[in-house]
Amino acid sequence: MRKIPSKSRHRLIQWTRRIGSWLWLAATSPAWGAIELPPIFTDGAVLQREEPVPVWGRAPAGSQLTLRFAGETRQVQADDAGNWRAEFAPRKAGGPHEIQLSSGDFSKTIRDVWMGDVWVCSGQSNMEWPLRNSADADAQIQAAPLPQIRHFKVPRGWAAQPAAALAGGEWLAATPEHLGDFTGVGWFFAREVNRATGVPIGLINASWGGSRIEAWMSPQALGKSPEATRKSVEQMAAEGEARARAVAQSLRRWPGAVVPKVTLATADWSAPELDERDWLEIQAPSLWEEQGFPGVDGVIWYRRSFELSASQAAAGITLGLGRIDDNDITWVNGHRVGETNAYDRVRRYEVPAEYLREGRNQIAVRVEDNGGGGGIYSNANLLYWQSADGQLGSLSGPWKIKADRVSITIIDNVHHLDTALYNQMIHPLFPLPVKGVLWYQGESNAVSAQQAEEYRKLFPAMINDWRARWNKPELPFYWVQLANFISNSDTPETSPWAILRESQTAALALKNTGQAVIIDVGNPADIHPTDKKTVGERLARIALHQTYGKKDIHFRGPVFQSAEVAKDQLIVKFSTSGKLAPATQGFIKGFEVAGKDGKFRKLEGIIQANNVVLPLSGISQPQQLRYAWSDNPEVANLMDVQGLPAEPFRIHF
Repeated sequence: MRKIPSKSRHRLIQWTRRIGSWLWLAATSPAWGAIELPPIFTDGAVLQREEPVPVWGRAPAGSQLTLRFAGETRQVQADDAGNWRAEFAPRKAGGPHEIQLSSGDFSKTIRDVWMGDVWVCSGQSNMEWPLRNSADADAQIQAAPLPQIRHFKVPRGWAAQPAAALAGGEWLAATPEHLGDFTGVGWFFAREVNRATGVPIGLINASWGGSRIEAWMSPQALGKSPEATRKSVEQMAAEGEARARAVAQSLRRWPGAVVPKVTLATADWSAPELDERDWLEIQAPSLWEEQGFPGVDGVIWYRRSFELSASQAAAGITLGLGRIDDNDITWVNGHRVGETNAYDRVRRYEVPAEYLREGRNQIAVRVEDNGGGGGIYSNANLLYWQSADGQLGSLSGPWKIKADRVSITIIDNVHHLDTALYNQMIHPLFPLPVKGVLWYQGESNAVSAQQAEEYRKLFPAMINDWRARWNKPELPFYWVQLANFISNSDTPETSPWAILRESQTAALALKNTGQAVIIDVGNPADIHPTDKKTVGERLARIALHQTYGKKDIHFRGPVFQSAEVAKDQLIVKFSTSGKLAPATQGFIKGFEVAGKDGKFRKLEGIIQANNVVLPLSGISQPQQLRYAWSDNPEVANLMDVQGLPAEPFRIHF
């Protein structure tokens, strides 16, 4: 691995600062003079009750500081590197309190501080998914505020080595003004726990859509050396910087298009007649990253014309634009015909006759990409116009594009890099006592059966490592098992999503863990199911039972216990604190059995007490049994009477 030149290292630091990586570790120059607290100590903070309360920060070396909190006073001195730390006695739930900091002429007060329970919410997009985009969002946002529930969104950021502080952030209370930005899953969890306990809840939302688990792990948890992972990230950053310069140069044909942060993207290029001489040509369907614009996020316009006969125009058409990453607004001949905010949804827009004309018709599409891939993509047969009589015209092939406002990410897959997110978004949290962790991630590690199997080792390694760094060997760690989804990656023989669910379940062998099974509330057509209420409430059931000691709360659905052949039937026994029940009328479905030939056959059964009885239908010697074993186990309908689904499983006899 080549060494990065000193100039590249300097530019790397500049780029890192641009994306918000606040590296206190580097802030030791003589110019350092400010007294600072980490972003986690801001007005409205929730701190962990019934544990020592640490407060730390930066100051000029040797500075004397006085801190006051809840009637206690501490005096500390900044060390030679400018670091200082004070610790206050544990406090019961309640507030509000103030943290007062003074040194010479400097003083600062952090107000409205509450003692409660702090839960870290981490993972990928389904954890990051905001309440405003979740089902029942309007009712939740407009309901009576619950200001004792607070939310801290950790800014997206990455680093090549562990950072000392977060890149920013602030605490916001659960009021109509701010609630829509809360993690949806975290909100429904916090609401239930707060209702049941009366304890203030602080949610620290450290999540990044599309991230892999390896990005959230330390080098030690991955079994790699810190030096190796640092060099790997630095090398990719240096290569990304060179690539970004080249991309920026090609986009500067449009003055003002390349910006550090995408704002004021207000151009309107929807008019049917427009000078396109400075527009570039691109192929669709295909992401623009694959056509010379890697790392580009923001707003780019697409334009293309097509021809209609007089009769076709008079009858109206259907416009198919495939999938667009992430969002689009579409016009035909200057008339707005549709808008979709979803990267994975196929676009089909009806265009009425009054918007059309005989001969040349013009399509304009405003594409907004918020990260990752961008542009019009999917299959060529999804790009078309279709007349009322069924005639099709293809829209695949060359389109014209022009950037409105775009930024360039030097590493567009940084959320896949080993340790990169852990270093900047998790490591700075370890000095802060927390109650537990809520985790919702795995989709990005379910791209193949092999990677899903590897998750079986990675996941418990991460849990144990986080616990060790928080110095809590049994820190509560609760997660969401993958929902049902048509990923198009499973076959009759194997299912990456089912294997990853199995890998998640295996981590229950660790103490003080819990798993919310949600194969019954996903959306087969959308990797982002909007029902975050059920997900958060099932996590809350686990926490209330295991962490808060409310043993009367039922938190786990039926779990496979044993299976035995009795004549021509297979008796499958489940352990459950409630009676078995079908989610739908009729037979129990979702079971498959394979004989010596290894071919699985679907079986339907009935419930008898805590057993499911399955007729073997001529399978004399069952070799394998599995339940809900597919990416989208939609037919699996075994639950308990309280509505919790049975956990997927597979066994060999």
